[in-house]
Amino acid sequence: MNAMFCLVSRQAMANVLPVMMYNPSNVVLFATPEEKRTANNLEKLFTKKAIKVFRKDDLNAYDYILFKKIIKEELEKYLDAEVCLNVTGGTKLMALAAYEAFAEKNKTIIYCDTEHKHIISLYPDYKIDLLKAELSISEYLLSYGYVIKDKKDTMLVKQFYPLFKFALGKNIMNEFIELFKNARERKIDDLPKVTITSRNKNFVLTKNYDNYSIRFDTGNNQSISIDNSHFKLGDWLEYYVYYILKEKYHLETMTGDKIISNDNVENEIDVLVMKDYVLFNYSCKSGKSDNQYDLFQLETLRSITSGTFGKGIFVSTKKGSNKFLERARELNIKTINVSNSNVSFI
Repeated sequence: MNAMFCLVSRQAMANVLPVMMYNPSNVVLFATPEEKRTANNLEKLFTKKAIKVFRKDDLNAYDYILFKKIIKEELEKYLDAEVCLNVTGGTKLMALAAYEAFAEKNKTIIYCDTEHKHIISLYPDYKIDLLKAELSISEYLLSYGYVIKDKKDTMLVKQFYPLFKFALGKNIMNEFIELFKNARERKIDDLPKVTITSRNKNFVLTKNYDNYSIRFDTGNNQSISIDNSHFKLGDWLEYYVYYILKEKYHLETMTGDKIISNDNVENEIDVLVMKDYVLFNYSCKSGKSDNQYDLFQLETLRSITSGTFGKGIFVSTKKGSNKFLERARELNIKTINVSNSNVSFI
């Protein structure tokens, strides 16, 4: 495909996914002043993919006649080329004006149905194709104006894999959770040396100044040794969620990374995963689980990194209060209690 015309709107995926699927040589972005920031983000992403980007900015979304004229003028440059209009974004008036301009020239018009993962060809022939686009988490974030600044060393996370496999295989994850709950209650971070044994002696947590070790009984006293400077007591829950999503669901997963916006605003994410072009943002709290501030913080982070298309999931080690769970439902945030062995993580 030589060119794709895109009507820019706040929901970046409506424009990103068709471009990633068809990989046009050129993309023309039509944006109002309100959507200029999104257009900037899209341009960065598409340019990174070696696609030429052309801009028509500061457009009046409600001047039907003028907008149709601008579309027709740009379309004249591609009359002898393979060109299509992605009519998904923009306002209704923008979409109608662009549709009419393309139909008059008998050019292809498509719509991206993100909910059902379809590309719908509207003109000249109606058909439905399965959405097939290659998109990474970093590209997803870039389309919303964020880049990954610092990445956690996944080798540290993978040290916990044998432990999680052992706990799940023996169905004793709750015993492991209780061990860390006791460690937190005893405030072992403030103690130079301490050893805590789980109730059935399947796990032993030892702190020796700047080093933690976790021993678990696999028959050969297997253990994990971690430098205190790289580990906090609550980190294990992030690692556990990462392990489940990566190893059980086989999804691209990130954990403990810092992201930074175009305005140099930093945010730290617990776990991110992408499935079926949807970004899932996990907030992991192994301590108190019914602080509503955590829900609002998660909702804000979900919104700025993925718009209304993304999902927020709150993960804890116990069931929250009825008030907390009701607030989560109001914000459309899924809550997960890892003490429940049958819980679905996505």
